Amino acid sequence: MIKKRKIGNLDLFVTEIAMGTAPLGGWPIAVDENKALETLETAWNNGIRYFDTAPLYGSGMAELRVGKFLKNKKREEFVISSKVGRIIIDTDNSKATEKFIGSPNDKDSNFDFSYDGVMKSFEDSLHRLQVNKIDILHLHDPDNHPDHFEQARSGAIKAMIKLKDEGLVKALGCGLNQNEMLIEFAKEGCFDCFLLAGRYTLLDQTSLDALMPVCENNNISLILGGVFNSGILINPSPESYFDYAKLDSNWFENLSKSLVRIPKDFESAEYWLNKANNIKNACENFDISLKNAAIQFPYFNNTVSTCILGMNSSNQVIENIEDYNKKIPSNFWQYLKDEKLIDGRSKIK
Repeated sequence: MIKKRKIGNLDLFVTEIAMGTAPLGGWPIAVDENKALETLETAWNNGIRYFDTAPLYGSGMAELRVGKFLKNKKREEFVISSKVGRIIIDTDNSKATEKFIGSPNDKDSNFDFSYDGVMKSFEDSLHRLQVNKIDILHLHDPDNHPDHFEQARSGAIKAMIKLKDEGLVKALGCGLNQNEMLIEFAKEGCFDCFLLAGRYTLLDQTSLDALMPVCENNNISLILGGVFNSGILINPSPESYFDYAKLDSNWFENLSKSLVRIPKDFESAEYWLNKANNIKNACENFDISLKNAAIQFPYFNNTVSTCILGMNSSNQVIENIEDYNKKIPSNFWQYLKDEKLIDGRSKIK
């Protein structure tokens, strides 16, 4: 059984595991439609009732697949979130196919944080998802260009508030891989949740510095993505990824160029690999898998409502739910604190 938690101050509850659908849009490998629908069915049959998607994922392909699956389910039985900030366009030369493998060659996405752009993006998502309302609407990646923050404040956020006032959306959120801009967005006073990727995990708890207190004080729930930090918390090695960049000698430079977030001066591939391997060794001492610990760590914090796990097969769904349910002794978490392998402020009970 998968428990549910509340979003903000709303009468909206989500399962503690959410189905992340970027993999169903072809990241990082192609997934055919039958396998995608089978994966969604396995998630449903095992109790997952929150499905997160976005126009970006496969240039609309993930939304189409989610919509095809959910159209036969009772609307009141599931929660769905999608995102605004990009418009899907027709093109003769899609660059999206380089990242979302198997996505349409004639579709791509452009950033658009204008009022009208959000309204169009929302209407397009409703059509692809075959629904007339979206439960949670996230502002998506407004940190990829210096102008996007102000564009979102003057256009996108106003459109999102209108959609919520009209009852077409229940909750407003913002999805980012960094803490700093979310702290600024909290000042807008309209957000019910933030989709934070990678900054409150078994490896990286930097959201405890400022973002987490801001969320607690403003009743903003955290929806966590990237609980495996792109793979390093499954099997740390120079071939694994952290923040979508391979942990080789070029990691710092590649992450900086990617605009996922700006790494701090102390960060390096060696730094993160050493930290991950020390945590992995601790897990092995307690006969626990690193993946098992990574999945369970966030739930001790009540600000966290759910963790979005990107999955592209039925086996991945079943494995993740097993790790969610597998008991971990409390002295393991205390050991991590005592050895300073996690931030001392982290909740562990």
